[in-house]
Amino acid sequence: MSEFLREFATGSLDLLLRVFLIVVPIMVVLEVFEGTRAFRAVVRAWARLVCHVGLDERSAAPTLIGFLFGLAYGGGVIVRDVRRHDLGRRQVFTMSVFLSMVHAIVEDSLIFIALGASIFWVVGYCLVWAAFVTLALTALATYWLRRRRRSDPLPPPRSG
Repeated sequence: MSEFLREFATGSLDLLLRVFLIVVPIMVVLEVFEGTRAFRAVVRAWARLVCHVGLDERSAAPTLIGFLFGLAYGGGVIVRDVRRHDLGRRQVFTMSVFLSMVHAIVEDSLIFIALGASIFWVVGYCLVWAAFVTLALTALATYWLRRRRRSDPLPPPRSG
């Protein structure tokens, strides 16, 4: 039993160290790179792509981070930017739907490509499918909210 606990403890500490060595440099590089003109240009270019699924420029940066690094590594940046830019519920919903299907596409795609898959089919299909589902769910949510607002009863008239 003590062998098992020792293996568990050393394995856990090793994993913690590896994650720390990956996440901290990513966060530091993003913080340094964020204020540069190059970063803003990349975010603007990305915003032109994701505007077609209903995302605006304020939500482009956290979406790009989640797209490249995944939700686990990019989660802190996503939460920080949602608060920093005071993104509305609709933008957060749209961003969440889109990222739920394309987060960490770089890492996931590299695995499939290493196994012999075509980059076009892996990345292209994933992006098209994510855009389609995001547009469909956003439209459905909008329709549901409008219908709900119309069916809400009017407040009683004020007496006065």
